[in-house]
Amino acid sequence: MMEEKQIREELERTLANDSSNYSKILELSSKLASFDKDNVRFSVDAGVIDRLGTELVARQETAVSELVKNSYDADAKTVTLKFENSDSIGGTLFIEDDGLGMTKEQLVNGFMRISSTDKLRNPLSERYNRKRSGQKGIGRFAVQRLGEKLTITTQTKESEKALELTIEWDKYVGDIDLVNITNKITSIKKQKEEGTTLKIDGLRDRWSQAAIKRIYRYVSAIIQPFPLSELKEDNELEDIKIVDPGFKTIFKKVENSKEIIIADESSMIYKHALAEIEGWIDDNGLGIYSVISEKLEIEEYGEIGSDPDDMTVPFSELKKVRFKAYYYIYGNNLIPKMHESSIRKLAREYGGVRLYRNGFRVLPYGERKDDWLKLDASIRQRSILPVHGNINFFGFVELTDLEKKFNETSSREGLVENEALIQLQNFLYRTLITGVIKVAEVRNIKIASGQKKEGEVWEKIEVRIKNIAHTLEALDLELEKEEGNIQIKQKRRKKVQKLKKDIEKVAELQKEETSKMLKEKSMLRVLSSVGITIGQFIHEVRDYVSSMESDVKFLLEKLRSDAILTERLLILDKNITTFKSYTSYFDNVISQNVVRELKPIEIQNVAENFWKSINNDAVKSDIVFTLPIRKGSYLYTRPMHPSEWSSILFNFYTNAKKAIKRTEKSGEIKIECGLEGNNMFLEFSDTGDGISKENEEKIFEEFFTTTSPNTLEEIDESNEITGTGLGLKIVKDIVTSYRGNIQVVSPKENFNTCIRIEIPKATDKELDDYGL
Repeated sequence: MMEEKQIREELERTLANDSSNYSKILELSSKLASFDKDNVRFSVDAGVIDRLGTELVARQETAVSELVKNSYDADAKTVTLKFENSDSIGGTLFIEDDGLGMTKEQLVNGFMRISSTDKLRNPLSERYNRKRSGQKGIGRFAVQRLGEKLTITTQTKESEKALELTIEWDKYVGDIDLVNITNKITSIKKQKEEGTTLKIDGLRDRWSQAAIKRIYRYVSAIIQPFPLSELKEDNELEDIKIVDPGFKTIFKKVENSKEIIIADESSMIYKHALAEIEGWIDDNGLGIYSVISEKLEIEEYGEIGSDPDDMTVPFSELKKVRFKAYYYIYGNNLIPKMHESSIRKLAREYGGVRLYRNGFRVLPYGERKDDWLKLDASIRQRSILPVHGNINFFGFVELTDLEKKFNETSSREGLVENEALIQLQNFLYRTLITGVIKVAEVRNIKIASGQKKEGEVWEKIEVRIKNIAHTLEALDLELEKEEGNIQIKQKRRKKVQKLKKDIEKVAELQKEETSKMLKEKSMLRVLSSVGITIGQFIHEVRDYVSSMESDVKFLLEKLRSDAILTERLLILDKNITTFKSYTSYFDNVISQNVVRELKPIEIQNVAENFWKSINNDAVKSDIVFTLPIRKGSYLYTRPMHPSEWSSILFNFYTNAKKAIKRTEKSGEIKIECGLEGNNMFLEFSDTGDGISKENEEKIFEEFFTTTSPNTLEEIDESNEITGTGLGLKIVKDIVTSYRGNIQVVSPKENFNTCIRIEIPKATDKELDDYGL
């Protein structure tokens, strides 16, 4: 061991002959300081780096997320993580961002200085005023946790050169003073305008695709994907309005020399949303919302007040609140098939609305099974019918809470239940439901039980039930307040009374719906009985028809010399042929009922078969019934029962025949089939006496008819074709059960009535399943 005198001599020689050897000078100086008998100093063992890396950052996911946070703090717009040869230990990880980069001073006094106070002194980022995430200074140790060697390449916009720093973590072993370990830093040619790249060699863990996806989800969950507020709102002193463009993460992996993306930004999900619902609180405390949907051509803005019955009442406790939610409806061809299953699967795990306070996630809001906005509860109540559970949303709330209106609980499991939180839930729930209802209205979807149709669209409704959930919460809040306050009690009673009225309304609607359902069930029993009777009749007369045909044939051969008798026999033969055609059609319908399997139906073929069976009857009735017109090929509907189309067409035909009969003129019937958008359509036109405007919707209601006689004695030539008022009701039920539409549309030229049916077309999978 060197003596003090020897150290001094060595130090003098080094300063004189090798003055740039700072490592040796520092080492000798430290040794020399150990002879100070009057003062002592702390020293740091180099082994602390290894312990900090492995003990503070136990999980590899945490280690990577710490480095991603550093990119976020550096105002990066994008950070790309690329794993090379990572299926086995020893691979390489590149983390490249387009942030501000570091100057040499920032690199030395920031990154290389343990427990730097930089982030405490500068809590907001330089360019976008982001609240900086890392405050404990463990990000650099995360690198040590991940690999054996780190190479940092960084450059700023103003610098002419880039800096390259290499750190070999294996040097940091015990029994060596930390200050005596050096790391090489050099200036090199700039790699890009600005930003930082970390190259971590000798990875200490394997990184499979599944592990990379896990870290992607982990990172996505802790950092708000993009800001909703413009920077000017939080930085009113700045003249320049800089808007944070957001922060995206891309995860790649190199496999077999090919670079593949394992996971990238969440827009892979967001861009397939049916609608974007956004809301914010203005300077006066009023809620403003927007509902935007390119697919449905919706662009609506409105106001949400604190009082559901008065939109001018502000939210007293809400400021600088914004949220955005992406709305999805599954199973209706509203999401591309190739993405729907993956989005639905993701939504099961991550669907809902997350809460970010000052840029960072607050748990458990938006976690799986967390229903903080009562969306799933609302679905179970079925007060509002369009889907709106947590699985139907990917959303997040941004709280800029500088006034600390929202406080985390001592256990850090959520926010303290106070008036501000209640108002926030109220604002979010009602805004989301407003967006859901708007989408349903545009899609002409039923919104609430008991809702009626006005013409071709569902009537506008006031969704009274929408307030029930939050009325209950408001009630709870009132109960927590001081008892004995008369005003509070009166307010409580008022809310309870309102709640009771809303519940009574729900019960009334439910009662109406139950009554309607029982009525329909009764009607179905009658119809099934009639159907069985017709089937038995058709079966019985089949033998008689064959006998009559045989008799006519025999008589024709015997009476060829008698012209008058021959003519009468030919008429009889023609009538038997028509009757046989009629009965064979129904025989076929009854036979189809034996096969209960649904299958895609080619509607043009169905219409042509119907025409072949019915045309003789039409001719006999002085009706021109032309061969159905085809407007497209491969006109397959979604799987249906074949007999359902027989019922639809026969109902249309008999109604048209009645209408033509009433005109006392010859008539014409025309059928057209085609494809429009995602629906197959069939249009049935006739030259009958038409349908009045007020009856266009009523004709689809049960028991509605304008032709039925009251008794058999009342039957005459004007109403000999009677109607039960059930036919079109059944047709409508068939069509709507397949999510189709039926309506009376404007008649075509030279016709007086046209009824149009739309049924969703068969999907590729359905066609494949049936070999079509």
